Amino acid sequence: MPPPAPMAPPMVMGDIWQGFYAGVNGGGLFGNSTATLTTNGINGNGGNTFTTNQHFNGGGALGGGQIGYNFRWNPSWLLGIETDFDGAGLSNNGGTGTRTIGGLTSTYQVGRTQEWLGTVRGRLGWTPSPTWLTYVTGGFSYAQIDSSFANQFSGTSTASLRGSKSGVSTGYNVGAGAEFAVSPQFSIKAEYLYVNLGTIGYNVANDTVRSTLTNHVSFDNNENIFRVGLNYHFNQPPPPPPPLAIPAPPPAAPKVFIVFFDWDKDTITPEGHAIIQQAADAYKAGAPVQIQVTGYTDRSGSPGYNQRLSERRANNVARAMAALGVPRDQMIVAGRGENDNRVPTADGVREPQNRRVEIVEP
Repeated sequence: MPPPAPMAPPMVMGDIWQGFYAGVNGGGLFGNSTATLTTNGINGNGGNTFTTNQHFNGGGALGGGQIGYNFRWNPSWLLGIETDFDGAGLSNNGGTGTRTIGGLTSTYQVGRTQEWLGTVRGRLGWTPSPTWLTYVTGGFSYAQIDSSFANQFSGTSTASLRGSKSGVSTGYNVGAGAEFAVSPQFSIKAEYLYVNLGTIGYNVANDTVRSTLTNHVSFDNNENIFRVGLNYHFNQPPPPPPPLAIPAPPPAAPKVFIVFFDWDKDTITPEGHAIIQQAADAYKAGAPVQIQVTGYTDRSGSPGYNQRLSERRANNVARAMAALGVPRDQMIVAGRGENDNRVPTADGVREPQNRRVEIVEP
């Protein structure tokens, strides 16, 4: 009966989350700002302090890339660091409004655009399964922001205030996300970030009349980001387990047929002929092999006589095998005399088990 086929080795997935990764991302950027104007006089006339706030929203697309590294510090938790850089199309232009303050009508227009955004963040991740990663994140943010402000007063006094500023603003971010491994080296992610880029402030000039009085405007910068991404993980997957070795079947035990003889005889008995028939049938049923026919005696005679008697017994069995169809050239015929007793005895003992011919078929 053939041995059962070995079971296929189980699939082994490495830790995709450990190590370096890089990828791309894209999504939406939604900003809200409040422009605050503080003026302590109009047309050079001090003594009147006005503060006006204009809240305005805007949105746009963003997209770029990220690179990071994760370190697994226990079977379920990861610590990581990630930096990303995205082009941003955020525009808050067109914020306008009119207010009446102290007998003056204040008509203003504010604008804010953002060209790009970068972050450097830490990550704390949890892996509920080998293919899922959820995480919280937070860190440093920086962005290019352009702002502009124009305000026209009319009524008991008139003035026109204008100003703009461009530059890099910095702040912080916090957020959360999840990733799913779609293969041993690729994952997809979805992420939310709240970004606070601080406040931009600058003085605005009175276009109507030169004044030494201070007119100041400030913008706060808050953003909500929703994005998805694709990451490639540089850690190599583990090599597949080696195939299960199939042990070689043990060699078949040789077939041994024993023909016994009467004391001091080399004549084959009827029982012996039956054994020889079995040996011949076994030989013809298998592939051609070389068989051994070896004669033995007991220790009741002299060594020389016993050697010759063992050879006669072996040759008689070989002739009987040949008569049954076993080629003589496939037989190694020999006599061992009183050596190699089947039952060890003292010299001169007539032991029937030792008077024999052994037919060995591999």
